[in-house]
Amino acid sequence: MDDIQIIKQILAGNKNDYALLMDRYYKELFKYIYNMTSSYESTEDLLQEIFMKIYKNLHKFNNDKASFRTWIYRISANHTLNFLNKKSNKFNQYTYEYDDSINQGKDDVEEKSIKEDQINRIIKAMEKVLKPKHYQIMSLHYFSDLSANEISETMGVPLKTVYKAIKSSVEKVKKEVESNEI
Repeated sequence: MDDIQIIKQILAGNKNDYALLMDRYYKELFKYIYNMTSSYESTEDLLQEIFMKIYKNLHKFNNDKASFRTWIYRISANHTLNFLNKKSNKFNQYTYEYDDSINQGKDDVEEKSIKEDQINRIIKAMEKVLKPKHYQIMSLHYFSDLSANEISETMGVPLKTVYKAIKSSVEKVKKEVESNEI
């Protein structure tokens, strides 16, 4: 059953089907929010609030304006940014843990360690040199695998802005990572 069919069932009174949507999007939203908060506890709390907000506003979803995935990412992004803005005026310092359950492979332990180190350096560089909006765009693109069109819809910014942000952010992050290599 696709998202639209599930939504129709929920709106028709079959509230138990909401668990299907939560199960479908939980892991990717968790990863996205955790990349912004660096706290499992905050991520869990935010996800509960976000899923409640999605449920309460499900009747407002319009498939003609955006896909359901885009719509929930917009809600998630706005809710998480509001949380971060209340907590502080900048993103929290964090370390990224390479999630083996999502990124399964046959790499040996040493290769995984190298990959984890590379990811950590990139994220720290992103945090250091990018503005929050550009950080969000990069996170959506590279960690949540959203296309430029989906990011544009999710954030409500022009597509050209997304492309420019990705290009300039990649250059800044690359320069920062290279300047910190020995």
